[in-house]
Amino acid sequence: MKVKALLLVSFLSIFLAGCIFSSESQNAVAVANQFWQAVQDKNMEKAKELATWDSTQYLKFIESDKLQAQRFETGEVKIVDQNAEVATMLYGGTAGDVKIPVRTILVRVENDWRVDVQKTMGSMVSGAMGAVVNELNTFMHESLKGVDQALSKGIGELGKSLDQGLKQLQKDLKEQEMQQQDKSDQAI
Repeated sequence: MKVKALLLVSFLSIFLAGCIFSSESQNAVAVANQFWQAVQDKNMEKAKELATWDSTQYLKFIESDKLQAQRFETGEVKIVDQNAEVATMLYGGTAGDVKIPVRTILVRVENDWRVDVQKTMGSMVSGAMGAVVNELNTFMHESLKGVDQALSKGIGELGKSLDQGLKQLQKDLKEQEMQQQDKSDQAI
């Protein structure tokens, strides 16, 4: 009888822990979805509410026309302690056909999940570079099948433009981080 009771208690504990983890995952995904929907709608006040207070200054990089997410999808969630990582795919470009893989990084603040915009932007830069390379590879395969040279030149210029924009974004992020560090050092 004691064995059955012990097994029942163990089963219920595992079941409840699974429910709590599932709820945490759902909450993290919900915040990521709300954040990217606010960005897509250009509602920066809502995005600011969903961001960590120390990373809100990085919203200006997302708000700029350099990032034109037409739509987004969220996927797998990974939670470790007070941090969550949500796999996110942004679809940019004028037709929404350029895939940019991003890791939306969330931090638990009190009892709520908040997006760490700085870390999310860092993952976006590397993801966008990979997307550009993939787009260029796809283009090369297509050009071998007979795509005309004018289109080839246009895609090449698009790749260069994206690369320049991403390098500038990366530079701006580093400058912002250095300024933030200088302010912290001066405060001490």
